[in-house]
Amino acid sequence: MPSFTTVITATLLLATPLLMSVRAESHQVTFTNNCGRGTPLFLYQGNGNPQGATTIQGELNGGIAWLGNQGNCESSGVNCGAVEFTLQNTGYSQADFTLETGSGLGNHQYTYAMAFNFINGCSNGASCDEPNCPCAFTDPTNGCLYQCSANNAGIHIQFC
Repeated sequence: MPSFTTVITATLLLATPLLMSVRAESHQVTFTNNCGRGTPLFLYQGNGNPQGATTIQGELNGGIAWLGNQGNCESSGVNCGAVEFTLQNTGYSQADFTLETGSGLGNHQYTYAMAFNFINGCSNGASCDEPNCPCAFTDPTNGCLYQCSANNAGIHIQFC
């Protein structure tokens, strides 16, 4: 007959994978492109390959999305407007618009309308549909950060 300790150990070993799958962190990034040109892309910390809509396993820190392959837009949205975001279960997920043009700030400028909303637990968001976007960061000290506190929150980004 198995000892009490053996039964508990076996139970924990069987339950651990189930508990880990429940706690697995993932964040979805989706796009809508109404511009009729370009390709929605994003980069994030730890992955320098621009990609389209996908689901990331784990935290997604330092994300930046832009409409690539059109006009003068370069990697990371240089010469165009961009949406910056971080998606994580610890703390808050957050997003903002960047139109920072100063030296070393990416030369981001308004070239198309942008909008975003959080998905999978929150639905708040914002839009930037004019060159003088009122809440966009034009330098690192101004602008509005939008937040979501839901676990596994994602973001949907729209261009034009």
